[in-house]
Amino acid sequence: MSSKKDNNADEDTSNIVKILIATDIHLGFEYNKKRGQESDDSFTTFEEILQYGKEYEVDFILLGGDLFHDTKPSQTTILKCMELLRKYCLGSREIKIQFLSDPEVVFNHCTYKTVNYEDPNLNVDMPVFSIHGNHDDPSFGTVGSMDLLSVSGLINYFGKWTDLTQITIPPLILKKGETHIALYGLSYINDQRLSRLFRDFKVDMLRPTEISDCFNIFVLHQNRSPYSEYGYIPQHKLPSFLNFIIWGHEHECRITPEFIPEAEYFISQPGSSIATSLCESEAKPKYIGILSVNKSKFKITKLKLQTVRPFVFNNLVIQDEEIPKNYTEQLSESVYNFVDNYIQNVIMPQAATLLSGHPKQPILPLIRLRIFYSCDEEMFDEMKLAQKYCDEIANPMDMIIFRKQKILNKQSKSNNPNFSDDLQNMAQILCYDDDDRNWNKTVQGGVKKYFSLKENKDKLTVLTVNGLNEALNRFVDRGDTDAFKDIVNHQMKKTIAHLETCDIDTTESICNAIRNFRDIRMEDEQEDIMMLQTSSNSTKNRGEESFQSDMDENEDEERNMSRPKRGRGTGQGSRGTGRGRAKLKTKISPGPSTPALTKVLHVKKSRKKQDQNYMGSSYKTKQSGANDIILEDSD
Repeated sequence: MSSKKDNNADEDTSNIVKILIATDIHLGFEYNKKRGQESDDSFTTFEEILQYGKEYEVDFILLGGDLFHDTKPSQTTILKCMELLRKYCLGSREIKIQFLSDPEVVFNHCTYKTVNYEDPNLNVDMPVFSIHGNHDDPSFGTVGSMDLLSVSGLINYFGKWTDLTQITIPPLILKKGETHIALYGLSYINDQRLSRLFRDFKVDMLRPTEISDCFNIFVLHQNRSPYSEYGYIPQHKLPSFLNFIIWGHEHECRITPEFIPEAEYFISQPGSSIATSLCESEAKPKYIGILSVNKSKFKITKLKLQTVRPFVFNNLVIQDEEIPKNYTEQLSESVYNFVDNYIQNVIMPQAATLLSGHPKQPILPLIRLRIFYSCDEEMFDEMKLAQKYCDEIANPMDMIIFRKQKILNKQSKSNNPNFSDDLQNMAQILCYDDDDRNWNKTVQGGVKKYFSLKENKDKLTVLTVNGLNEALNRFVDRGDTDAFKDIVNHQMKKTIAHLETCDIDTTESICNAIRNFRDIRMEDEQEDIMMLQTSSNSTKNRGEESFQSDMDENEDEERNMSRPKRGRGTGQGSRGTGRGRAKLKTKISPGPSTPALTKVLHVKKSRKKQDQNYMGSSYKTKQSGANDIILEDSD
């Protein structure tokens, strides 16, 4: 990479916090399933991201979840990740950001409750802060991959929440010159559950009242698109005091900040750094960003990833094409010859234009051609093309996908102005039409409805519907192949424990007791959910696999942006050098959209006099030891 400097060399950078933002790295994706001659696409791109961080001398890297593709990544995947983090994130460069929050609060779930660049045993020169996503959610295991990186000191893991009945999010307060950043993080939680918590006002985001000019950043990993009712988080319903939101989980790159007028904040959706599914949104160029914050103003520089494997996604509607017809051959053969020619003369040249010239960029492209046909005679054997292009394309076996063409009338299209290509694809698969508007119902809802029927009620006895749906959620969302086994084992143990308390001696009485125990859990769904959550915590303590329950149905371009001025900060200073720095008890209050309650967050400060002044004068000091000064509210 060529060295890139700031556009304005004379710009005072003492107040500018530079943050590299990226989400959904998916390390280990198809690592053991080679695409062509290579199998480490995700690691190549992750290394490019870390190189960008070094090149732009960012203050820290902020990741929005799904660093790993699997809940239980292989040892090789974890090893390669740690090698890259050690290579690029450890060093002697001075850290210019102060960490003011009490690490005991914000890193409560971590073994070592400290920010890694303040650990005297580590030399960190490019900190990484990260939440976890649905793919690296640790809830089903004793520890998760992010926990391992945290205990190694390579990543600052925050935003993990274990109490799913009430969520209170304390901020990570970071300071550089006169710029203060309040960083809020919320790792992945089942969308239906989190949506319900927001609706019930059970999500509190605490605010430092004495630092009125904080630039508030929130990073989360949830559905943004309305896949189903309550199966997403509305982008305009987050607390309005936020300035900037980094949205993970959605893989389409929409990194240019989008202003949300209803809430007056900006949302940036970096998307995934590699394509993990052969859909149209993943074929768009991949970017990461350098977010520069100066007090209450910010700008974002888009950086196009050069090591991403070329990916071309095209649609082909057979009825709209003039396919040469040879009456000596079948229609399917004519279509095959046309498609073969289309790949050679249209798609492959498109893929060639996506080559960046980076020495580590994979050469073999990903191709997805979606063919819409009207009759079965137009279909051909995809394996013929797969065999022909096996040395030219990275995914020959799933290069072609046939879709039955379903003509939507004009009225239907006009009634669905936001009917995106992905949703149209879903609608066609599910045979959606104007007479059936319930095509977006969830599988979990169908399971619940099926077993609620009287004739199907006794088809589940030991395993509850809640348990079945939780296993399904975990298997689909996190790729946990042990989900069903773990939940069945858990509910079997619970049932056996119940039977041991019953006075039963016959087969019939045992069956009746099992059914009665099931009915009790079905009547109180919340109790069943809490039972699963309790099992998660207790199993974790025993060193066994655990799980939590979620049962609910339901890119160089720059852009300068700022929000209305929120006040000026007067603090100064850089990274402190002493480990016996003063701590300040600072009142923290929730955002305006949360219930009216006041919390206390411990905020660390330098013992420099000017640093003591920036919080205000309503504090008195008292000596509490040789090196510590405790500042307390005089009220």
